Amino acid sequence: MRSRWKAALGAMALAASVGLGGVAPAVSQAAPPVATKDFSKPAIVILGYGLNPDGTMRTILRRRVLTGLTVAQFFPQSPIIVTGGNPQNGRTEAGQMRNMLMLLGFPANRIIVEDKANSTVQNARFSVPLAKDAGTSGIILVTSSTHQDRADGNFADAGGNILATVSYPDGDPSVNVVQFARDAISPFINVG
Repeated sequence: MRSRWKAALGAMALAASVGLGGVAPAVSQAAPPVATKDFSKPAIVILGYGLNPDGTMRTILRRRVLTGLTVAQFFPQSPIIVTGGNPQNGRTEAGQMRNMLMLLGFPANRIIVEDKANSTVQNARFSVPLAKDAGTSGIILVTSSTHQDRADGNFADAGGNILATVSYPDGDPSVNVVQFARDAISPFINVG
């Protein structure tokens, strides 16, 4: 376990040095403008994941909800958008995520349910307008590490102002370390 943390910290340091060290040595060139991100009221968008045939949540989806709930603790003024349709046994991904959030004490008035999306493209297409209608300053995506790149691209294509992405590790550990480093630095630089 200790070596995983060392590897993650090493990857984060490497990613930060690459991201921050790209200043040209020529004096005549101006440094590129630093883009600031407005975290005053982000929408926290938790992406769905297929339910079991009996309509219960799979482990990956429960982890996404817990990760989104953790992020929401840092932004008490922000809504959580749960997105995902794909009904199983009369239940949708978004509905099950809403139920879990409320069971864990998250206020119902901060939850926006989008339960029509059947793909990541539709998650983005349907959630971006909801975030804008809620008067948010941008979007913090919550997903899994193996899904992050696709989700980031789909939300950018849908016109979303992506402030950061937080992903729960899944899949190949080497992908997770790189994705963790990317997650850690994404609020500070334009990743992508």
